[in-house]
Amino acid sequence: MNKQTLAGLLLSLCLLLTITVALPAQQAQAADGTLFSDVSNSYWAHDTIEWGVNAGLVKGYADGTFKPSKTVTEAEFLAMLIRSYEPEVTASSKGNWASPYYVRAKALRYPVSSYTDLSSRSKVITRAKVAELISAADGVNFSGDDAIRYLLAFGLANGSDAGQATVSSFKGNQSLTRAEALQFIKNFVDYGAGGLLDRPQEASNASDIPAVANR
Repeated sequence: MNKQTLAGLLLSLCLLLTITVALPAQQAQAADGTLFSDVSNSYWAHDTIEWGVNAGLVKGYADGTFKPSKTVTEAEFLAMLIRSYEPEVTASSKGNWASPYYVRAKALRYPVSSYTDLSSRSKVITRAKVAELISAADGVNFSGDDAIRYLLAFGLANGSDAGQATVSSFKGNQSLTRAEALQFIKNFVDYGAGGLLDRPQEASNASDIPAVANR
C-alpha cells in the first residue's frame, strides 16, 4: 500500500468518526427543542428570546436558564437596544462595563440620566422609561405618557393586555423583565425606523400622535 492510498484511508476514517460522533448530539438538540430549561416552547416570549439570543443581544446563564422574569437595569436595556443595530459597540473591559453604550446614547441624545452617575445604571428600568428610549431611537422626542402613546399608536407596543392597548394597560410604572425587554426591541426592529435615529433636541408635537385611550 502506497503512502497516498494510506493517507486517503486515514482521511476517510476521520470523516466517518466525525459524522458518527456529531450526529447523536445534533439529534438530541433537535429532539429537545428548547434553548433554556426555564423557557418552554409554549412560553409567550419563546420565539422572541430565541431571536434575541441568535442576534447576540443577550445571553443565558451558566446554569442553562434564561430567567425571563428577572428585572432589567437601565444599563442592560440600553446595551440591548444599541446592540440591535450597532453590534460593533461592545462592553468595556475596563471601568464600568456599560460606558461605551452610554457614550453612544449621549451622542444620540437619548434620555438617560446615567452618563456620569454610575449608580443609576444599575437601577431597575421602568416600562415608561423604555417607552422614552424606544421613541427616541425612532427619531422623536416624547416623555412620560406621550412616549407610551407613541409606542401604542405606531405598533411598537401592545400594552400588558394585547386586547386593550391603552396608556393605563401599558403599566408604565412597572419594572421591566428580560423577556419584555427583548419583545420591545424586536418590535422596534420589526416596525421602527430601521436604525437608531438621533433624538431631536426639541420636544416633538404630541398632537401628531394618533389618538390612544388613556384607560
